[in-house]
Amino acid sequence: MIDIYEIEQKDGVRCVWNNIPPTKLAATRAVVPIGIHYTPYKELDPSNRMEYEALRCRCQAILNPYCQVDFNQKFWICPFCTSRNPFPQIYHQITPQNLPAELMEDYSTIEYVYSKEKPVPNIFLLVVDVSLEQIELEALRDSIQQSLNIIPPDSYVGLITFGKFVFVHELGFQECPKSYAFKGSKDYTTTQVQEMLGLIAPGTQPKPGKNMDVIKRFLLPLNECEFTLNSILDDLQPDPWNVPQGEREQRASGVAINAAISLIEACPIPGSRVMFFTGGPCTIGPGQVFGIKQEETPRSYLDIGQDNSIAQYVKKATKYYQTLALRAIKSQITVDIYGFCPDQFGLYEMKYMAEKTGGYIVFNEEFNSDPFRETFRKIFDKDQNDELRFASAARIDMFVCKEVKIQGAFGSCSSLKKGGPMVAETPIGQGGTTQWYIGGMDRNSTLTFMLDLSAHNKEQNQAKRAFFQFQTTYKSPSGETKLRVTTFFRKFADPISNFELVQGFDQEAACVLMARLGIQKSESEEPIEILKWLDRTLIRFVTRFAEYKPNITDSFKLHDNLALYPQFMYHLRRSHFTQIFGLNPDTISYYRCTFNRENVSNCQVMIQPAIFSYSIQNPSPSPVSLDDTAMRKDVILLLDNYFQVITWLGPQIKQWKDKEYHLDPTYISFKNLLDSPMEDVKAILEDRFPTPIFYETYENHTKERYLKSRINPTGKNQDLIDSGHTQTDDASLNQFMDHLIKLAVSQPNS
Repeated sequence: MIDIYEIEQKDGVRCVWNNIPPTKLAATRAVVPIGIHYTPYKELDPSNRMEYEALRCRCQAILNPYCQVDFNQKFWICPFCTSRNPFPQIYHQITPQNLPAELMEDYSTIEYVYSKEKPVPNIFLLVVDVSLEQIELEALRDSIQQSLNIIPPDSYVGLITFGKFVFVHELGFQECPKSYAFKGSKDYTTTQVQEMLGLIAPGTQPKPGKNMDVIKRFLLPLNECEFTLNSILDDLQPDPWNVPQGEREQRASGVAINAAISLIEACPIPGSRVMFFTGGPCTIGPGQVFGIKQEETPRSYLDIGQDNSIAQYVKKATKYYQTLALRAIKSQITVDIYGFCPDQFGLYEMKYMAEKTGGYIVFNEEFNSDPFRETFRKIFDKDQNDELRFASAARIDMFVCKEVKIQGAFGSCSSLKKGGPMVAETPIGQGGTTQWYIGGMDRNSTLTFMLDLSAHNKEQNQAKRAFFQFQTTYKSPSGETKLRVTTFFRKFADPISNFELVQGFDQEAACVLMARLGIQKSESEEPIEILKWLDRTLIRFVTRFAEYKPNITDSFKLHDNLALYPQFMYHLRRSHFTQIFGLNPDTISYYRCTFNRENVSNCQVMIQPAIFSYSIQNPSPSPVSLDDTAMRKDVILLLDNYFQVITWLGPQIKQWKDKEYHLDPTYISFKNLLDSPMEDVKAILEDRFPTPIFYETYENHTKERYLKSRINPTGKNQDLIDSGHTQTDDASLNQFMDHLIKLAVSQPNS
């Protein structure tokens, strides 16, 4: 039996169906689509890195352990196109006992380093909002200045500040601070920006690659401009323009990002990073998302759906930022968005810039907070090789055998429209291609690839295998160009019974796939329609694979590999990935963009939070059910939903703490009980990116709502019933399962 976690650790691959439905009809009847989650930049053993060029087939697939090799005639047969390819001279010494690494199954993931290419430096262009309160601007400035101490000194850095006007700072002019001003209300073309900055002569067209010396006025190696940059940051003050009562700050975010991308477009270095920091919405110029008058309330999902006057800026702003995203992709630029403000700042409209370029999105209330400081610090954390933990300018190609077709991909990526015989007729997500632009990626960045079977594919032989290969080209933090190749296969399931299909089902991977598919559907469908679709597919799924006697609920039984799937779907239905009630468009966009970026394990925590109980009898963390029966008076609960970490003190524990028993050496066991969850909280906060918000709460405390909103209301905890804890319209998990089973057994068993 396949160990899905071992394979994920080795190759970064999670397949929904580890035994593939044998025919197109069988795939349709399996209900849950064929999908693969792939983490292209997962930690790799150094022994899997090779200092030579990859050997390609004429179809561009790369030599791998599943090729047929003729050792006598010195040729190999590609498993994707079945072409015969001769080995070059350097491979002529190979034998079954003397194989190169790429032909060994232990090297199913291998990385080629293009050592002949000159390493290119990193570029960090900081775009800083100065329409902030003094304390917020100081907190942001301090974090940026601290990061300058850990950014690689050969990295190129630049600075743009914006408020009512946009200022591009010339770091190469060290005699005194010098900058170029752009009017925040005007829409500039790329050519206009580059002309005003002196990057091109008036009336001429930009010539990428010819302006490096000129660009060095604005983008310099950190070790050459650190003093100048720090001096400018030290002198930063909040935007001086008066803000009349009843109005918002004038903030030209759109012009600022346009100026940043235009500057880098004249530079030949791929993998540049625009780091956009904002404390509020764009209120003037192109990309405006809110009106300048505070009486103009921020748009809600209802306003967007009705396309009313409150949502008057949405379509135009979204189109503007999508255009900037396309320009960033073309120039291999990654755009990060750091929005820290008490209300919305326009992430709903701006999200495409980060999502389609592999940029980070971080959303919280204020820069003057631990979540921002810790998150920003982690961006520049280094690994055991003293390198940054993210890659850039990444592009991924997928190859499949003739029995399989590629429908599309979900995640932080953008289709590069590379068609061919491997592409399915019906696209899903970023479809119609075998190649995608990823841009920036880190160790957890995970894409979901949707697959179909060939329409001409007749019933498969049980021993037949389907082959897959991912090729990811990227720029490493050291500036080297690398190619990571992961090749693997999955067997086709027995066409006679469901046994092999069920044995190979990965219920966690399936839940994440359905969630990403639901998020994609939410772009064009109402939330209620998404819930109905999830319910229909779940009913069809359990009807197809459960064992039961018609109309007898007690006979219902699911295989262990399927047993948790309905529970996952229950929590998915209640999550922010399908529900929008009570949250604004920016917050929902943040949750969904983060979900689409992360690996299966982290996504699973977002769907079904992890909850642990601590007690005097057992101060170590004990997993408990995610329902209100866990909220006992004599325990401490720790809930982790990825975005928030919450500790809850039961009434008795809270009473003892208020009486300061933990300060009395006689009650050392109680002190240990209080310390135990805090140690786990500290570990989570240190490991997680972005750093989650931490709440401490207790019975009837205002923050207790964050815990109660995620637990399952069973109605069985009498203490909570008496205190009003379970007043909810939500069905409990037990009620949900009872209804599901009743519907399933009423269907004819397939």
